[in-house]
Amino acid sequence: MKRLRIAHLIASNFFGGPEKQILEHARRLRESPFEVCLISYHEGTKNEFLEQARREGLSTLALPARIPFDPRAIIDLSAALRRENVGLLVTHHYKANVLGTLAATRVGIPKVSVSRGWTGENRKVRFYEWLDKRFLRFADEIVAVSEGQRAKILALGVDPRRVRVIHNCIDLENSPPRAEIPLRWELRLCPETLLIASAGRLSPEKNIEGLIRVAARVMACSPRAVFVVFGEGVLRRRLEEAVRKAGLQGSFLLPGFREDFAAVLPQIDIFVLPSLTEGLPNVILEAFAARKPVVATAVGGTPEVVVDGEGGYLVRPGDEEKMAERILELMHDSELRRQMGEMGQRRVCETFSPRKQAEAYFALYEAMVRRRTERYGRGDLPAQKGWKV
Repeated sequence: MKRLRIAHLIASNFFGGPEKQILEHARRLRESPFEVCLISYHEGTKNEFLEQARREGLSTLALPARIPFDPRAIIDLSAALRRENVGLLVTHHYKANVLGTLAATRVGIPKVSVSRGWTGENRKVRFYEWLDKRFLRFADEIVAVSEGQRAKILALGVDPRRVRVIHNCIDLENSPPRAEIPLRWELRLCPETLLIASAGRLSPEKNIEGLIRVAARVMACSPRAVFVVFGEGVLRRRLEEAVRKAGLQGSFLLPGFREDFAAVLPQIDIFVLPSLTEGLPNVILEAFAARKPVVATAVGGTPEVVVDGEGGYLVRPGDEEKMAERILELMHDSELRRQMGEMGQRRVCETFSPRKQAEAYFALYEAMVRRRTERYGRGDLPAQKGWKV
């Protein structure tokens, strides 16, 4: 019996958290009865996601980028799905969800939408996310990356029977090599400096402005720390000005995006995530994998990763005083940092492993194909159960 070919579609040139999750899942598909093809768009610059997939020997396809609402984008994707003999389409983010829904309908194949959350970053993004929420209603199945995101989807009126939670994962067996250049040396800091790090887009929902105010509170009590936020985004100039006004030059650094972020994590002391909204943050999984304690806001799926007092602390979004208190508590107790880091690593090992994620996705794929076979009397089931994941 031929293997079911599954395509994962994401409109991204970037290689961040969602792209890492897709790639990790695709690796697992190579060891299963399913075949996989990763599809994205070529927008005149290199597509880091597809390039990394090709380096790992995965099947990829780059489609031409089109202006919004160009009907040729649907035609391109429909033709690709037919040409690649795709039997199931999985989409990630709003552009892929909208185009993928229309193309899958034309081709006559089932579709899964993976929903990680909405940022409301600007007016344009809010419009596309509005579209995304409406097109979710047409997906055969929806995967929410957290219970928090599932609740948001159900609030849209989506049938709860079509929404299941499959958490993000982290691979502890293949840890990235340690960064070649020591981070403190690279940032021109003293070896004794306590490093408090965060990472993410420099955009409103990540609340880096709030973290600057938290840093001011912390530095007023203990000036031996340095805050560093890895990432790029539309708010860079505004954040740089906020750092200057707070008098934190040299103590609050914005060194930009790092491809080797996971490799430098072992060199920090505390990881902080002050977000106002989240799906299920990969950066916390990475911090726990590196045995680092976490202080984070209790938003989205974050409480599903961080148990308050075990591996880190949770605070209410916007409670900058409490966040500063928790950071100072960890700064002053190296043994507490070590213990929480160990607890965090155990948690991600037990609950957020690639094996568990793969098993959940494989069960979803098999159920969708069986349902289609029962309904239409056609379709291909995996050749066997109990495959290696």
